[in-house]
Amino acid sequence: MTSKPMTVPEKDLNQPHPGHENHLCELTAKRNMQAVAEAAKDAQYICHICGRAAKEAKNLCEPVKL
Repeated sequence: MTSKPMTVPEKDLNQPHPGHENHLCELTAKRNMQAVAEAAKDAQYICHICGRAAKEAKNLCEPVKL
């Protein structure tokens, strides 16, 4: 079985990016743990930057499919 590379293009995360208020890093920083738990349940993506996992790519800054 051949695995695909687990890399994504680098982004400048110091700049605001769309949807960041719903990313797990931001939800965790705001201590909204209920939202974190809901987004992480049945995770299918992992963030290339922080390693957090989420069900939907939209909840991560740099999602990579698991």
